[in-house]
Amino acid sequence: MGPWLGNMIRECDGLTKMMSYWTFSDVFEEQGVVKTPFYGGFGLIAELGIPKPSFNAFKLLHELGDRRLDSNSDSALVTRKADGAVVVAVWNYAPPNKPGPSETITLEFKNFNPKKASIFMVDPATGDSETAFRKMGSPPYPTREQIRELRDAAKLPPPSVDRISGHQLKLTIPSYGLEVIELK
Repeated sequence: MGPWLGNMIRECDGLTKMMSYWTFSDVFEEQGVVKTPFYGGFGLIAELGIPKPSFNAFKLLHELGDRRLDSNSDSALVTRKADGAVVVAVWNYAPPNKPGPSETITLEFKNFNPKKASIFMVDPATGDSETAFRKMGSPPYPTREQIRELRDAAKLPPPSVDRISGHQLKLTIPSYGLEVIELK
Protein backbone atom coordinates (compact mmCIF):
# COMPACT_ATOMS: atom_id res chain seq x y z
CA MET A 1 0.00 0.00 0.00
CA GLY A 2 2.88 2.40 0.74
CA PRO A 3 4.23 2.51 -2.82
CA TRP A 4 0.70 2.82 -4.22
CA LEU A 5 -0.11 5.73 -1.89
CA GLY A 6 3.15 7.52 -2.63
CA ASN A 7 2.60 7.21 -6.37
CA MET A 8 -1.06 8.27 -6.13
CA ILE A 9 -0.09 11.41 -4.21
CA ARG A 10 2.68 12.11 -6.75
CA GLU A 11 0.27 11.73 -9.67
CA CYS A 12 -2.49 13.85 -8.10
CA ASP A 13 -0.24 16.68 -6.92
CA GLY A 14 -1.53 19.94 -8.38
CA LEU A 15 -4.78 18.35 -9.59
CA THR A 16 -6.68 18.51 -6.32
CA LYS A 17 -6.67 20.55 -3.13
CA MET A 18 -7.49 17.65 -0.82
CA MET A 19 -7.51 13.86 -0.82
CA SER A 20 -9.08 11.43 1.59
CA TYR A 21 -8.75 7.73 2.27
CA TRP A 22 -11.98 5.72 2.24
CA THR A 23 -12.23 4.82 5.94
CA PHE A 24 -10.10 4.80 9.06
CA SER A 25 -11.19 1.42 10.41
CA ASP A 26 -12.07 -1.93 8.86
CA VAL A 27 -15.05 -2.02 11.23
CA PHE A 28 -17.99 -0.10 9.76
CA GLU A 29 -21.68 -0.82 9.33
CA GLU A 30 -21.94 -1.25 5.55
CA GLN A 31 -19.98 -4.51 5.45
CA GLY A 32 -21.51 -6.23 8.48
CA VAL A 33 -19.78 -7.98 11.34
CA VAL A 34 -16.05 -8.51 10.81
CA LYS A 35 -15.25 -12.19 11.24
CA THR A 36 -11.45 -12.03 11.16
CA PRO A 37 -8.76 -9.34 10.99
CA PHE A 38 -7.16 -8.68 7.59
CA TYR A 39 -10.14 -9.84 5.54
CA GLY A 40 -9.42 -7.31 2.77
CA GLY A 41 -11.18 -4.28 4.23
CA PHE A 42 -10.41 -0.71 3.17
CA GLY A 43 -9.44 0.68 6.57
CA LEU A 44 -6.12 1.82 7.96
CA ILE A 45 -6.76 -0.06 11.20
CA ALA A 46 -7.79 -3.74 11.24
CA GLU A 47 -10.26 -5.20 13.67
CA LEU A 48 -8.92 -5.37 17.24
CA GLY A 49 -7.14 -2.01 16.81
CA ILE A 50 -4.22 -3.39 14.78
CA PRO A 51 -2.55 -0.75 12.56
CA LYS A 52 -2.22 -1.96 8.98
CA PRO A 53 0.73 -1.17 6.68
CA SER A 54 -1.40 1.56 5.02
CA PHE A 55 -1.62 3.33 8.41
CA ASN A 56 2.17 3.36 8.63
CA ALA A 57 2.49 4.53 5.03
CA PHE A 58 0.34 7.57 5.87
CA LYS A 59 2.38 8.11 9.02
CA LEU A 60 5.58 8.26 6.97
CA LEU A 61 4.12 10.32 4.12
CA HIS A 62 2.95 12.85 6.71
CA GLU A 63 6.65 13.69 7.19
CA LEU A 64 6.85 15.16 3.67
CA GLY A 65 7.30 18.90 3.37
CA ASP A 66 4.68 21.30 2.08
CA ARG A 67 6.61 22.46 -1.00
CA ARG A 68 7.09 20.06 -3.91
CA LEU A 69 10.46 20.06 -5.68
CA ASP A 70 11.16 18.72 -9.16
CA SER A 71 12.30 15.13 -9.54
CA ASN A 72 13.08 13.07 -12.61
CA SER A 73 11.69 9.86 -11.09
CA ASP A 74 8.28 8.17 -11.25
CA SER A 75 9.09 6.44 -7.96
CA ALA A 76 9.84 9.47 -5.80
CA LEU A 77 8.36 12.60 -4.29
CA VAL A 78 10.77 15.37 -3.31
CA THR A 79 9.63 18.11 -0.94
CA ARG A 80 10.98 20.86 1.27
CA LYS A 81 9.84 21.67 4.81
CA ALA A 82 9.54 25.18 6.21
CA ASP A 83 12.77 24.64 8.20
CA GLY A 84 14.65 23.99 4.92
CA ALA A 85 14.96 20.21 5.31
CA VAL A 86 14.46 18.25 2.11
CA VAL A 87 12.25 15.18 2.51
CA VAL A 88 12.14 12.47 -0.16
CA ALA A 89 9.70 9.57 -0.41
CA VAL A 90 10.86 6.66 -2.59
CA TRP A 91 9.17 3.35 -3.21
CA ASN A 92 9.37 0.00 -4.96
CA TYR A 93 5.92 -0.73 -6.37
CA ALA A 94 4.81 -4.20 -7.38
CA PRO A 95 1.27 -5.34 -8.28
CA PRO A 96 -0.72 -7.01 -5.49
CA ASN A 97 0.31 -10.62 -4.88
CA LYS A 98 3.17 -10.32 -7.39
CA PRO A 99 6.21 -9.17 -5.42
CA GLY A 100 9.21 -8.21 -7.46
CA PRO A 101 12.90 -7.95 -6.64
CA SER A 102 14.47 -5.39 -4.34
CA GLU A 103 15.49 -2.24 -6.13
CA THR A 104 18.67 -0.27 -5.52
CA ILE A 105 18.35 3.44 -6.19
CA THR A 106 20.78 6.28 -5.90
CA LEU A 107 19.59 9.71 -4.85
CA GLU A 108 21.78 12.40 -6.37
CA PHE A 109 21.80 15.88 -4.86
CA LYS A 110 22.45 18.89 -7.05
CA ASN A 111 22.59 22.39 -5.57
CA PHE A 112 22.12 20.78 -2.15
CA ASN A 113 24.78 19.22 0.04
CA PRO A 114 23.12 17.28 2.88
CA LYS A 115 25.34 15.80 5.57
CA LYS A 116 22.84 13.46 7.25
CA ALA A 117 19.88 11.32 6.16
CA SER A 118 17.22 10.06 8.58
CA ILE A 119 15.55 7.09 6.89
CA PHE A 120 12.07 5.91 7.89
CA MET A 121 10.63 2.78 6.27
CA VAL A 122 7.65 0.48 6.00
CA ASP A 123 7.88 -2.76 4.03
CA PRO A 124 6.88 -6.42 4.50
CA ALA A 125 9.59 -6.84 7.18
CA THR A 126 9.14 -3.47 8.93
CA GLY A 127 5.93 -2.04 10.37
CA ASP A 128 3.75 -4.62 8.61
CA SER A 129 1.19 -6.40 10.80
CA GLU A 130 -0.43 -8.03 7.77
CA THR A 131 2.69 -10.00 6.87
CA ALA A 132 3.04 -11.02 10.55
CA PHE A 133 -0.59 -12.20 10.50
CA ARG A 134 0.07 -14.44 7.48
CA LYS A 135 3.29 -15.79 9.08
CA MET A 136 1.30 -16.86 12.17
CA GLY A 137 -1.08 -18.82 9.93
CA SER A 138 -3.86 -16.19 9.54
CA PRO A 139 -5.80 -17.28 12.63
CA PRO A 140 -9.49 -16.30 12.30
CA TYR A 141 -9.62 -15.55 16.04
CA PRO A 142 -6.18 -14.41 17.24
CA THR A 143 -5.37 -14.95 20.89
CA ARG A 144 -4.49 -12.00 23.15
CA GLU A 145 -0.82 -12.88 22.75
CA GLN A 146 -1.16 -12.95 18.95
CA ILE A 147 -2.95 -9.59 18.99
CA ARG A 148 -0.07 -8.15 21.03
CA GLU A 149 2.42 -9.64 18.53
CA LEU A 150 0.50 -8.09 15.62
CA ARG A 151 0.42 -4.67 17.28
CA ASP A 152 4.16 -4.97 17.96
CA ALA A 153 4.78 -5.93 14.32
CA ALA A 154 2.96 -2.73 13.28
CA LYS A 155 5.31 -0.49 15.27
CA LEU A 156 7.75 1.50 13.21
CA PRO A 157 11.35 1.56 14.40
CA PRO A 158 13.18 4.85 14.86
CA PRO A 159 14.80 6.09 11.67
CA SER A 160 18.22 4.87 10.72
CA VAL A 161 20.70 7.71 10.31
CA ASP A 162 23.27 7.69 7.54
CA ARG A 163 26.08 10.14 6.94
CA ILE A 164 26.26 11.31 3.38
CA SER A 165 29.57 11.66 1.63
CA GLY A 166 29.60 13.40 -1.70
CA HIS A 167 26.29 14.16 -3.29
CA GLN A 168 24.71 10.69 -3.31
CA LEU A 169 22.77 8.31 -1.10
CA LYS A 170 22.31 4.68 -2.20
CA LEU A 171 19.25 2.77 -0.95
CA THR A 172 17.99 -0.77 -1.50
CA ILE A 173 14.22 -0.95 -1.22
CA PRO A 174 12.39 -4.29 -1.04
CA SER A 175 9.31 -4.99 -3.12
CA TYR A 176 6.30 -3.13 -1.61
CA GLY A 177 8.72 -0.91 0.33
CA LEU A 178 8.30 2.79 1.05
CA GLU A 179 11.11 4.90 2.50
CA VAL A 180 10.92 8.52 3.59
CA ILE A 181 14.28 10.25 3.94
CA GLU A 182 14.78 13.55 5.72
CA LEU A 183 17.96 15.26 4.56
CA LYS A 184 19.77 17.94 6.51
